[in-house]
Amino acid sequence: MFDMILENYRKATESTMKLQQDVLRNWTMQWTQMLPQMFGAQTFGLPSVGGPASGSAMPGAAWLEQLSDAQKKWGETVTDMLNKHHESLDAQYKAGIRTIEEAFKVSEAKDPQQFRRLTEELWKKSFECLKSVAESQSRDVQAAMQKFYEVASKSASGLKV
Repeated sequence: MFDMILENYRKATESTMKLQQDVLRNWTMQWTQMLPQMFGAQTFGLPSVGGPASGSAMPGAAWLEQLSDAQKKWGETVTDMLNKHHESLDAQYKAGIRTIEEAFKVSEAKDPQQFRRLTEELWKKSFECLKSVAESQSRDVQAAMQKFYEVASKSASGLKV
């Protein structure tokens, strides 16, 4: 019985992780398609914004400084996201330990009614934990992508004239 519960929990966790990976993959693919549009064709070289005809080309040093600021902000965002992920993993491990302890309590049931009640409580707590973890991870990824968008938008607005 415990094997079946743990196997179902494992499958649910794997499908949640696969969904999150697919969402992140789609978001990053969208960004790689949008970056050339935002920064112009010269994404990897020093851009010449405005061109020589308009006389408003951004000097290379200013562009590098702006790129450095964007990298620092994105680094802070990634660090915050990893710290939140660390906290989330700690919470998951604690919940897993509690679930294992409660699973052993189910085997101590004295009658079928108590066994059913303990099993239902274990099932509900397990899926509430899975739900809260998935929501937390989704919020964290969304917040990180929002910060990335803000940094990219600020950088792009500084490059456009």
